[in-house]
Amino acid sequence: MRHSRNSKNYAVLRVWLKSHRVEAGLTVRTLAEKLEVPHSIVGKIEDGSRKMELFEFVEYCRAVGVDPRIGFNTLLNDVESQNSELL
Repeated sequence: MRHSRNSKNYAVLRVWLKSHRVEAGLTVRTLAEKLEVPHSIVGKIEDGSRKMELFEFVEYCRAVGVDPRIGFNTLLNDVESQNSELL
């Protein structure tokens, strides 16, 4: 059940997060300032060097102006798609 931060699911999440940050017109540094974390944290989350806690995900989404439920649905759809491919 454990998922590596290098799994396909995390890759989908990272792409989704970064695309919404860029869409919001934020750099890694400006997002980090909004989140009150070092910019290296945001960079490591986006490049896969660091996993993200659930509450960090919610804060990240709010900081870039997107509903976290959209992100959850994106991940759930990806997982369901993978499961149907296995059948």
